[in-house]
Amino acid sequence: MAFHRFGHLALEPEQMLSNHEIESASKKARFPFPIVIDIWSLGPRRLQSNRYLAKKWKMQILTMPSWVVNALFQAGSKFSALQLEAPKLSIYGPNNALDYCASHLSFTNSEELRAKKELARMGIDSNKPFVCLVVRDSGHYASNGESESTGYDLLNTDVSTFELAAQGLAERGYQVVRMGAGAEKPMALKHANVFDYAKSNHRSAFLDIYLAGKCAFTISTQTGPDCVSLVFRRPVCYIDIARFSQFFLGTNIAYWNPTTLMKDGSRMTLQQVVDSGVALLKDPDDFEKQGIISVRSTPEVICQLAVEFAQMYENGFRQSADDEKIAHQANEIIERGMGEFGQNKFGNVTAHLNPAFLREQGDWFLA
Repeated sequence: MAFHRFGHLALEPEQMLSNHEIESASKKARFPFPIVIDIWSLGPRRLQSNRYLAKKWKMQILTMPSWVVNALFQAGSKFSALQLEAPKLSIYGPNNALDYCASHLSFTNSEELRAKKELARMGIDSNKPFVCLVVRDSGHYASNGESESTGYDLLNTDVSTFELAAQGLAERGYQVVRMGAGAEKPMALKHANVFDYAKSNHRSAFLDIYLAGKCAFTISTQTGPDCVSLVFRRPVCYIDIARFSQFFLGTNIAYWNPTTLMKDGSRMTLQQVVDSGVALLKDPDDFEKQGIISVRSTPEVICQLAVEFAQMYENGFRQSADDEKIAHQANEIIERGMGEFGQNKFGNVTAHLNPAFLREQGDWFLA
C-alpha cells in the first residue's frame, strides 16, 4: 500500500475491510470459494507516514514485512502460478463502503486518558467540541526533499485565507486545531480557542490520529488528515475542490464546494466541467495545459461556508426541502457526466455540495 502517504495509510485498509463486510453480507454460501487471503505490507517503519496509525492497522489486518511481500511479487513475475493480484493503491471504491460500515478503528480507554492529558497541556478542553482545520500547502513535501510542479498551485493554499473562518468558528464556541506535519506556514491569528498544532511542540503520531478521529468535524482543502476523519466517520467540509477525480464523492459524510474554474475568461458550470472531461483530470498540470484557471474563495466566503457548516452540524445535518432538491440536482449532473468511470471509482454519488455554496452560486453553477 502507499504507506508513505498519510491519506492512503488511513483509508486503504478501511476501504478494504468495509468492502469485505459488504461482500460477505451479500454472499449466501457459508463457505464461499475460492478462499482469498489479503496480505498487507505497511512498508519499512522509517517510511511510514504515521507509525501509530500503522500499529493500529496491524491489529486489524494480516501484515508481513515489506521485503516478504516484495519477494512474493518477484516470484509471481517469474512463475505465473504464483502471481499475485497487484494492489490498486486506491482510497475510493464503488460500494459506498464508508456509508454502510462502521469504523474499524477505535481508541482504547488508556488512549482516551492519554489524549485528555496531552490535550490539556496544549490548552484544549477535551470535554468541549473541537474542529480540525486542514490546509494543504507545499511545505510538507518540500521538507521531505520532494518537488511539486507549478500545477500544484491549484491544490496548495495559504493558511491565512482560513484564519477568518477559524476565528468565526472559535467565536461560535469551537476549539479550532490547525493540523499539519510541521513544515507548513504558521498561522498569524492569535485567539484563545485557535491552536496551531501543526507548528507546536505538542505534535505526535498519536495526536495526529486522535485529533482528526475525535473532532466534531473537519474543514479541509483535501489532504491526508481529512482521510483520518473519514475513517472515524467524522464529517468533513471540503473547500475549493478542483479535482473531482480525486474527491470523495462516494460518501455522505463529505460536504464540499468547488473552486471556480475559468476557461477563456468565463466561469465553467458544473455541466461544462463534467461534459468537457475536466472532472476526470488527475494531474494538476493538466488544468494548466488546458488553459483552466482556478479562482479561490475569498476569506469572507470561506468563513461563511465554515460557519454555516457548523450550523448544519449542530442541527444534525437536517436540510430544507429546497436545499435537498438542489443538491440532488447537482449530484445527478455529476453522475451522468462522470458516467461509468465515476460509478466504478466512487459508486453512487452521495457527497453533498455545500448548501451554503449552492444558495449563493447555484444559479450559474447549475445552469
